[in-house]
Amino acid sequence: MNTNTDKTLKKANIEWLKSAYFSNEQQKTYLKKGEVLMQQGAENKRLYLIEDGSLTGYLEDESGNQFEVFRSTKGMFVGVYSFFSKSYASYATIIANEDSRLAYIDTAVQVVEDEESNSIVDHFMPIIVNELSARQLMAREASLEKEKTLKRLMHHDKMATLGEMAAGLSHELNNAVGVLQRKTEWLSDEIAEYLKEKDSKGMFPFFEKGLQKGQYLSSSEVRKMRKKLEQDGINTNDAQKIARTGIADKELQKYFTQSSEHTDRMYYYWEIGTAFHDMLLAAKHAVHVVKSVKQLGSSNAERQQSVQVDQTIEEALALLNSPLRKVELHTDLEQVPSLNVSSGELVQIWVNLIKNAIESMLQTTSKPVLHVSCKQINNEIEVQIQDNGPGIPTAVRAKIFEPHFSTKNDGPVVGLGLGLAIVRRLVESYQGRINVESEPGNTIFKVAFPIEINI
Repeated sequence: MNTNTDKTLKKANIEWLKSAYFSNEQQKTYLKKGEVLMQQGAENKRLYLIEDGSLTGYLEDESGNQFEVFRSTKGMFVGVYSFFSKSYASYATIIANEDSRLAYIDTAVQVVEDEESNSIVDHFMPIIVNELSARQLMAREASLEKEKTLKRLMHHDKMATLGEMAAGLSHELNNAVGVLQRKTEWLSDEIAEYLKEKDSKGMFPFFEKGLQKGQYLSSSEVRKMRKKLEQDGINTNDAQKIARTGIADKELQKYFTQSSEHTDRMYYYWEIGTAFHDMLLAAKHAVHVVKSVKQLGSSNAERQQSVQVDQTIEEALALLNSPLRKVELHTDLEQVPSLNVSSGELVQIWVNLIKNAIESMLQTTSKPVLHVSCKQINNEIEVQIQDNGPGIPTAVRAKIFEPHFSTKNDGPVVGLGLGLAIVRRLVESYQGRINVESEPGNTIFKVAFPIEINI
């Protein structure tokens, strides 16, 4: 119960009531801590004033469980309902929270007349109203707390259901993904041997280059390199192909003979290597995705690797090479201390966040720009993924990390929006944190990990 008496109950009136009705020293009772003043349903023909201490009222359900319905402290009254309703049955069990002193009146009390009132009800009406108001307030607070508890239970039920679904889904996908990964590795090795045997013009190093690094240059870097090659006298078509490979000037002098046929052959070997590079990365990532979905409701994951965060971001960008061609990409990836984490889980985090940013921008933004940075700030590693898309409305922002929430399909809907739910679980499992700042034209997801992660 609210410990503040109603504002309409003036101190002067209370003092008068105390003096007029509760000053008889023969009508005092003392309770030790834990002692029961009255039992639920038991007869009560007294109205008590707490002169010192505090008491709590409890209701008991059919199973014998007690729950609190009011709390009264010094200067407050108990027994109001049973006394004034004349049912003379206590609706609650009242127990002393501490050693307490109470004064009381009973049904034999004589009315103390004053100039305005000649009825005991008139004298105590403010008390009755105050008690009803205070208990109504407490009932409201209890109802709100019950609603919060129910929502928490519903969330836990959702997570349990999601965990069961994820386990079944990952079981179905695990074998298929494993076959794809093993066969991709085998096919890559076989093709490498075949191309090496058939290579008569020294092109095999370009296959190895593509297999090792893929297309690692951003669109803006490719354009810049193409312009430089065109200025050196290379035609546009050849310049575009050479620029995509990211070949250095000294390598270019070694391999390039001003022949389009030579360029096509070089590009052919590099493109095959790049295709296998992306396939192997995708297969590896798929394995980690299936594993993470399976662990959605679990906190146990294998984390034995010492991983460079900037390299996991580069892997994620390689996986998203195709959609990234549609945006202007800027990266600022510093070499930061390695973390004791799973590289696949970090790649999954970046893929989810970057993919969401790209999709958001491509919906409405005429010149989409993506900034990805990785830096050490004090004792943390912070990764920022920033886009100039339409932004995330405030109402939606509060829900984007919920397991069943998605903003796809032309607006916020309840669906299988597992991406950001998994992202948050992974980040928090490394004692990290994720937050988002958003307004139209500028959305920033920030992910921070402590350098020292306690496994």
